[in-house]
Amino acid sequence: MKGFQQTISFNRQHLQICLIAVLSLHKLELTGPAGTVRITATEATLLQAFSQSPDTRLDFAQVAQCMGIALTEEQKANIQVRMVRLRKKLHAAGAEGAVIEAIRNVGYQFFDELEVRKS
Repeated sequence: MKGFQQTISFNRQHLQICLIAVLSLHKLELTGPAGTVRITATEATLLQAFSQSPDTRLDFAQVAQCMGIALTEEQKANIQVRMVRLRKKLHAAGAEGAVIEAIRNVGYQFFDELEVRKS
């Protein structure tokens, strides 16, 4: 039972250090603890979709739809490149560790806190 309590304690501690970023849809900016970064309209659409998903998970078809591309094997490489760029921007805003992870044969999952503002 002691190991279980340590796991709960770790999870509470992890929740306290999550990025609380603010996404401005109007300005196309992402503001976090390390500063503000500019994002594209496509990246804003994708982050908004992650925040609206109940489990912050999007399948490949949803990601492709947010990016405005057809889901083909050739486009999966394009999706991967765009996700890498988005991860870099999230890290520039102050995110640490795995912010967006690929889920094999499913899609992607977003792991941090995000507040979406229209202004």
